[in-house]
Amino acid sequence: MKLTRKWQLLPVMMDFCLRRKFNINMKIKKAIVFLILLSVSLISYRAFCEELPEVGKVVWVDDGDTFVLEGGEKVRLLGINCPEKPHKDKPGECFGYEATRFAIKLLKRKKVRLEYDRIKRDRYHRLLAYVFLPSGEMANAIIVRKGFGYVLTVPPNKKYRARLLRAQRLALDENLGMWKHCKPEKEEYYYIGNLRSYIFHRPSCKFGKMTSSKNVITFSTRKQAFYQGFAPCRRCKP
Repeated sequence: MKLTRKWQLLPVMMDFCLRRKFNINMKIKKAIVFLILLSVSLISYRAFCEELPEVGKVVWVDDGDTFVLEGGEKVRLLGINCPEKPHKDKPGECFGYEATRFAIKLLKRKKVRLEYDRIKRDRYHRLLAYVFLPSGEMANAIIVRKGFGYVLTVPPNKKYRARLLRAQRLALDENLGMWKHCKPEKEEYYYIGNLRSYIFHRPSCKFGKMTSSKNVITFSTRKQAFYQGFAPCRRCKP
């Protein structure tokens, strides 16, 4: 996030230096541009070459898909999403407590191995990782397989999408966990999916209506959307 902001500021800084504010000679202008480009390049290089932990011990579990490693690094399980438990003034979601308890049992005090995809941190600076237990099993897939979470694909991070989707389909077929206990307040006649974002919406959702026609796919039921690996819109909550 910090890197993106600096890139966005680059043309503004250059314009400020070259045209609007400073009445200076060309050599100084070129030197300023060079220093700006150099600083941004160094920031980019540092972000690209950042050493990320490959193993660590889980010391705290925040909720079903987020935990903390010894040393303080916060990790977000990649490729899945779990129901939220109540937090401060925000109400929880169905099966939020159950997902958190399952993640605690699965992960706490375990030494885990982290595997990354193309984007390695989110906007909150949390590590985005596929997490492997001492047994070699992937925690992300276990949580989905037991019905405590669902597949959430955020391109370009799609390395294990097929594996996670297989786990989700088994949970759906067996009606496990949240698939058994959590039902929508209102069923729609159909749902709108976005082939680019892997998100599905209610027909009335303004974000669904904004989907380009070439990226639209429709589903007759919520289960069908989940079965194809689409996640529900956070706004219209289908």
